[in-house]
Amino acid sequence: MRCPICGNEMEEGGLIVDGMAPGWVPMEQFKRKGAKRLLYTGLRTIGKTNYFLGQTRISNAYFCKNCNKIASIFDVTNNLDDKT
Repeated sequence: MRCPICGNEMEEGGLIVDGMAPGWVPMEQFKRKGAKRLLYTGLRTIGKTNYFLGQTRISNAYFCKNCNKIASIFDVTNNLDDKT
């Protein structure tokens, strides 16, 4: 894959998260402060979690050595807000 920033070839790899799976929320929820950060609607998580190891593995992540950036398009693994 070519880097969308500099055009150099990127190295294929994956992300490993120790603990809970990373998730995406709409910007208005991302900017929440204080106790409002405890509950999110519209949360979309990525990766496959192994609760025994306490890790989430996310494939298809590419690293650009030139820009020091990681790029990917992630598959959503669950939808905690059944309304959308």
